[in-house]
Amino acid sequence: MDKLLFKRILVAALTLLALVYVAYLLISANFDMYPTENAVQVTVTDKIQSNAFIIRDENILNNSQSGVLSYSVADGEAVNANGEIAVVYSSEQDALAHTNAETLRAKKESLEYIQKNTISGTMSIDIINSNIKNKLIAYLDDCNNRNFTKAIQDSDNLLTSVNQRQLYTGKVTNFNEEIAQLQSAIDSLNSSAGAGTGSIRTDKAGYFTKFCDGYENAIPYANIDKITLDDLKNIQKKETPKNAAGKVISNVKWYVACEVSAEEATRLNIWGAPVTALLAEASSEAVPAEIYRVYQKDKDHSALVLLRCDYMDDSILDARFEPVEIGMGRYSGLRVSKRAVHDDFVTKTTYDDNDNPHKEQKKVQGVYVLYGSEVQFKQVSILYADDDYVICDTEPPEGVLFNGETISLYDKVIVKGDDLYDGKVIH
Repeated sequence: MDKLLFKRILVAALTLLALVYVAYLLISANFDMYPTENAVQVTVTDKIQSNAFIIRDENILNNSQSGVLSYSVADGEAVNANGEIAVVYSSEQDALAHTNAETLRAKKESLEYIQKNTISGTMSIDIINSNIKNKLIAYLDDCNNRNFTKAIQDSDNLLTSVNQRQLYTGKVTNFNEEIAQLQSAIDSLNSSAGAGTGSIRTDKAGYFTKFCDGYENAIPYANIDKITLDDLKNIQKKETPKNAAGKVISNVKWYVACEVSAEEATRLNIWGAPVTALLAEASSEAVPAEIYRVYQKDKDHSALVLLRCDYMDDSILDARFEPVEIGMGRYSGLRVSKRAVHDDFVTKTTYDDNDNPHKEQKKVQGVYVLYGSEVQFKQVSILYADDDYVICDTEPPEGVLFNGETISLYDKVIVKGDDLYDGKVIH
């Protein structure tokens, strides 16, 4: 090949490459003028975040007796009026012996229950296997959430189900030997320890916990209808009595008190429906609540909000100062950038009795969607709006959409661009 021909081929190739590159830049620049995002399905919770103070009907139990306490009930356990909370022993060894005896008695009763119900055929293998799976998941969840008190209970429940399976499948014939050994150990502990010298009882029914933090009745439970935002801001801790043996929460209803902004107070007043309260540092599960009271000096100032709850477990029994997330409803739909929402006209075609078409136009709220190279304007029905995005209903009630059309999952929604209109073709 002569040098002249080679130079011509090289120049032609370089020219073609340059043209391709310029075309690429032009196309890229053109489409960069109209960046898009896919409409994706999401579920969000409308929420308000604040810092809460928990108010309960708390009654401290005082111990005027000398000696060592051995508790008869666990934290979070329900107790009856005049129920025994603890037994007083003269020495720590006596108290420990009786505590160990009660632990062994619970294990013995568990084995007796398993043996009676499994042999009688009231349990099936499917139920037992399902219980093992569910209790294992619960145990792992509680460990992950650092709820170790409940994790210990879950591990005991898991062991019960595993023992049931062993008996049902014939891996063991019965637990008679284990039950006899436990009874022997219980008798030995009881005979070696001295009897209790007294007991502590509660005059009110409720939930028991050994934990006292000094904020009991910092805001009197009886004054729940009178407290103000200033009361919440000026809470004072008191010294816990040295002889406190714990406390009983005697009313199932308890309150979450927190401060919200004027705008958030308006949202709560308009909402007027049940909410949820998530105390994330105490529990991973939101509890159901109702808006009991929104107190505001005037509409331009922040407000005191009281949420009333009646769900209780040991994970939130000792919660006091907690970050709170107030949930005001869940919304599922297509997520679209707020910048993509515009007002434009959509057309509806109707037909008369003679099949003659009639077109109507109406200005509605919607988004521009890119189908290939053509722009189409689609009406949207907004369920929820945040600072940056909106959630659009995929199936609005009849009559909401003017022409019955809205965006679909994975539509390419144009989030930015000038001179947009329905039917525009992007070259």
